[in-house]
Amino acid sequence: MIGIIGGSGLYEGIKGIKGEEKIIRTDYGDVKVLKGDNFVFVSRHGKPPKPPHKVNYHANIMAFKELNVKDIIAISTVGSLRDSLKPGSFVLPSNLLDFTGKIWTYHDDEPYHVNMYEPFCKELREKLGRDLNIPIGGIYATMKGPQFETAAEANMLRILGADVVGMTVAPEAKLAKELELYYQPICVVVNYVDEKTSHEENLKIMENLNSQISRLMEKLLQ
Repeated sequence: MIGIIGGSGLYEGIKGIKGEEKIIRTDYGDVKVLKGDNFVFVSRHGKPPKPPHKVNYHANIMAFKELNVKDIIAISTVGSLRDSLKPGSFVLPSNLLDFTGKIWTYHDDEPYHVNMYEPFCKELREKLGRDLNIPIGGIYATMKGPQFETAAEANMLRILGADVVGMTVAPEAKLAKELELYYQPICVVVNYVDEKTSHEENLKIMENLNSQISRLMEKLLQ
């Protein structure tokens, strides 16, 4: 059973992937999931879609735990900080920077320190790279949002070695680690981080890539 988190532009699910809608009740809130024979799909932002800083990450990740899903693949739209990562390309990052300035944990009332040295699952990443022919490697920087990055912030991230930037992966990766779940983002590059970046344009690009994403997921779930 594979867990799939759908990001921006995938609020309704993934075209061609069918399942039964269920409501999963967790201590952190209810989550609507689409459950098939070998997958569970969760829309990260829900419907109507919530902005990144309002997403109930705790409930979303806990829903997978409640359904005994161990492997989670998160489809995440990102901005590229490298000329070599062009809009429309896919990448499987191997590490993480967190600039959200927030605490992401299920352990507010007790000391608990999970090891985040490897924030993503190497085995899952290698399987996805091999099966879906997606390049492996790179660093994902998570910014607070909901605004896009300033030029100074983008330059800082490049100096620190970041390759792509988004707003959602750090909370998911940290919470999944605490629940001993295996988590790996598939990053979909929708723009270069520059003065032309816009939310509307990013959604258009995601709409154009929806068929490609659907083919990847269908291949994964065969």
